[in-house]
Order: sequence, then C-alpha cells, then structure tokens
Amino acid sequence: MRHPQEIEVWYIMPAIRKELCNILLDKYNFNQKEAAKLINITEAAVSQYKKEKRGRHVKLPESVLAEVNISAEKIVNAESTVFRETQNILNHIRDTSTICDIHKMLDDSIKSNCTECILHLKIKKGVESSPSIDKKTVEHYF
Repeated sequence: MRHPQEIEVWYIMPAIRKELCNILLDKYNFNQKEAAKLINITEAAVSQYKKEKRGRHVKLPESVLAEVNISAEKIVNAESTVFRETQNILNHIRDTSTICDIHKMLDDSIKSNCTECILHLKIKKGVESSPSIDKKTVEHYF
C-alpha cells in the first residue's frame, strides 16, 4: 500500500499543477513563460502539463476543480501564493475524503472501507500549534 503522501506527491500535486496551468493558459491568456514563472515551474513543465504528459493519471473531481479555479484567481490577482493555494487544495482533498477515492482508484490493494488517508482529521483536532512559532514568524516565512 502506498502512503497517502506518496499519492499526493506523485499524482495529486501534478494534477493540481496541470489544472492551474490550463486555467492560466486558457482562462487568463498567459503564455507558457508567464505561467511557469507565476507557479514556479519550468516552461518545459508547463508544456508537458498542456500536452498531458504530466498530471494525467488522476482526474480531479468537479469540487476540486472548483477550488483550483478559485485558487487560480487568487494567485493571478496576487491575493495569495501558489504555495498557500496548493496547501488549501490539498486540505480540501483530505477534508472531503477525496484522497481516499483517489488512493483506491490508484491502488487495488486498498480495501473499500479503508480510512487511513483521513485519520489526520481525528488527530488534527487535538493538535495545538507549537508555542515556539508565533504568527509573525509564520507570516514572515510565507
């Protein structure tokens, strides 16, 4: 069984980047160079996403695509960063159990009642933020 993080890194993040590229190219009329610069990837990567050589293994559901569109608008309008919006989309995928659906689709060994991918939902409610990191430090980092 693959770890949920592997599914995110190898399949979900490329699918998110592919959708972001397509939105920037089609909806906002960016050229490949502009799209690459904005989302911090190479022009070659943008080309591969456009030609579906990357990010083709997972088709994101409509609810996730809606989130990607919202995120793209925030990124284009400089209201947020690619990093922050990618994390927001990944959180949405986890919080809606979409990660489980994608994991089951990619790995035949996953049982239909598996909940390993979403155990963080039960755990994160009891986790407090570290007192050694204040909000100002976090904001400066991002």
